[in-house]
Amino acid sequence: MATPALATTIGVAMVQPNGFTQLLRDGIESYAKSVPGVAVQFVYAPEGAGETQIEQVRQFITAKVDALLILPVDPLANATITRLAQETDIPLVYANNGPREDWFAGRIAFVLPNDLVAGRLQMRKLAQMLDGKGRIAIIEGHPSHSATALRTRGVKEVAAAFPGFSVVAEGAADWDRKKAASLVAGWLAKGLALDAIVANNDEMAIGAADAVAAAGLPPDRILIGGVDATPEGLTAMQRKRMAVTVYQDAGLQARRAIDDALKLIRHETVQQYDWVPFELVTDRMSTTHFSK
Repeated sequence: MATPALATTIGVAMVQPNGFTQLLRDGIESYAKSVPGVAVQFVYAPEGAGETQIEQVRQFITAKVDALLILPVDPLANATITRLAQETDIPLVYANNGPREDWFAGRIAFVLPNDLVAGRLQMRKLAQMLDGKGRIAIIEGHPSHSATALRTRGVKEVAAAFPGFSVVAEGAADWDRKKAASLVAGWLAKGLALDAIVANNDEMAIGAADAVAAAGLPPDRILIGGVDATPEGLTAMQRKRMAVTVYQDAGLQARRAIDDALKLIRHETVQQYDWVPFELVTDRMSTTHFSK
């Protein structure tokens, strides 16, 4: 992890890029290249591998990077990562995921989406499309990510407001398309009748759509919702394989994370919680805007 001479170097420790996190990784790299004198170094760890990420952070600190940009892989590791940054007075930006507390001492910022809102937006639209009644299943992401709990909570809050809804199945697929397809295939093989499948991200929604198609059901028989509005998710929307998704702006998150890191390096004041908005996407909207 040699630090390039005369460059402001940001060490990025993150999950293995896939789907939305690939978009976020690419956005960080692209934006950093556009800022003169800024370099980024990437290291990766699997979901749940907190000790690996802690060691990566230690190595970045030893290499004297100018700031840390962390996409956490394990909530149990966050306290140690935060403490290491505070003890060495190195700027730390958590992006997309991170601890949720009122305030942190030191040069620390959080660039986060409000995942509770994503779940609510997703389920409200599905509730409208189903006239407030139906049997729904929920596909959850990896348990180590705060978005899993928050998006699921948002979905359940909205569903609970309609007496006609019942959650008849729930399972985790770790953000993975194939795992989601297998999960839904199992539900359908058991004869479970569903009106909607609500997935915590587009990858799992696409997996659900694959399973529905493999079972020989028409694409509009079960409404499927995702989150992220990834390019493949938008294509699935255009092909009527998904009914709704929620746009999460990877480019905006990347830019704000880099900008906040640079401000912290310069000892400038930043908003500690830098919230990034979600935006509902439906089949009645042009997806061109979200593809940019």
